[in-house]
Amino acid sequence: MTRFSKRIEELIDESGETVQSLAEMGKINRTTLQRLKTGERLPTKKVFDNLCKALRLSNAEVEELQTLLEITQVGERCYYNRQKIVELIAIIYELTSYQIPFIKEVKIKAAGQPKGGSATAPLVREPIEIINGPGAVLAMIENSIDRELFGAERPHLKLAIPSHFEAIYRHIFEQMLGNQKHLTLQDVQSFPETASETADPGLGALKTLIGLSLLDNVSYQSNYYYQSTGDAPEINVLFPYFILTTEAVITISRDFGRAVRYHDPALYRLYQKGFVTILQQTEAFIEESRDLFAIYTLDSTYRIRQVVEPLPCFAYYATHEMVAAKVKKNLPFYEPLVAATNRFYDYFKQENRSMINVFSLTNLATFMETGSMYFPEEICEPFTPAERLMLTRQVRDDIVADVRKTYAFDEDKIALNAAVEFVNEATMVHLILHYKKGDQQVFKTVKLKEEKIVAAFDDFFRSLPGSPYVLPKEATVAAMDRLISQYEARA
Repeated sequence: MTRFSKRIEELIDESGETVQSLAEMGKINRTTLQRLKTGERLPTKKVFDNLCKALRLSNAEVEELQTLLEITQVGERCYYNRQKIVELIAIIYELTSYQIPFIKEVKIKAAGQPKGGSATAPLVREPIEIINGPGAVLAMIENSIDRELFGAERPHLKLAIPSHFEAIYRHIFEQMLGNQKHLTLQDVQSFPETASETADPGLGALKTLIGLSLLDNVSYQSNYYYQSTGDAPEINVLFPYFILTTEAVITISRDFGRAVRYHDPALYRLYQKGFVTILQQTEAFIEESRDLFAIYTLDSTYRIRQVVEPLPCFAYYATHEMVAAKVKKNLPFYEPLVAATNRFYDYFKQENRSMINVFSLTNLATFMETGSMYFPEEICEPFTPAERLMLTRQVRDDIVADVRKTYAFDEDKIALNAAVEFVNEATMVHLILHYKKGDQQVFKTVKLKEEKIVAAFDDFFRSLPGSPYVLPKEATVAAMDRLISQYEARA
């Protein structure tokens, strides 16, 4: 019996009805309903809807039952991975849509303070402090981070920890959100081979890591390695992970059950040197850049499986003449950029016709209003009203003719602003973040190559067509028709 069928059985018992009477009320075959109750089969959408009506379920109960059905259909870990990705999209939307006021001060937890002392009293500087137990280890680390943020003139943290130590990153994020302090954060992030039963641990950390990279008061340089047995860069076998504040070294055991805090200048220099060595053995994870060649990998060609982005993929309709006209001619690298973009688009149109493309109707409406895409203003000319209509009509016609697998988000369920693109390739997920910070256009790129995370994103993107997160084809076409009619009337 599954959790879904067990809940069906409970709801039937609570209703006071028999299987026979519910089958008649819901116009469901009695044998079908009996098999749903015992877990021998799963319902079609029509049967599910009819059963919910017959049971007279509230909206909350229907949502709960829908969740249990999806878990039964795809598996618990797959379901929670999808939820983590939805949460990631949501936090990008929130942190790039709203300005966070800097009004908060650091609150220091009491771990590690002398008995009877206050939270702001000087920390006891024992040469070596050994902490046992996951709760005590986390409390000591949080206190050390708080002390750094509160007391250091230029707070600086260096972390070499795996993704399943997410609580540490979450604490830094919560402390820096709206904080008046500015933090320089460097880390080496690793993704362990083992995954929990409910979700891949790297996905939970990813939401917090990208959230940190979007805070105006955090300068974040992140590298990563895929941690497999025997090849992870380590300094100490017993305590393979460590954190550096400006005054202390904290070493952490593999199971997070023991930590040692050192106030030893010689040992501190050793770990500083070790951190630099580890950085040299790893690769960039989150980078900030305005180099479009690097951000969009224009010098590379690759097969794309799915793209989730603010606008429909217009690359299919970009001619050489259009590219030459849109790139600003006063750029010192005008000709190389035009040539690289044309090579990229030509290959793209040839090799990526079968990819899934999911976009935002809200962002399409903004594009129709302004003609601006998300490239820096000094690089790209805005599209004319006639060009905007032409591109949108072509997307609409291809959707109607089933030429392209293009879908619009149901924005009551997923809000996607102009800040993010997800490009899913065969062996990598590429996130491109572009948003305004004051008057400055910021570009960040995140390249994920860890196999389990790539597989989780691939599953999520492939699950979107036909899911509640995207609109039916008819609704998408109707919305695009309204948009086209609105702007045709202005022409």
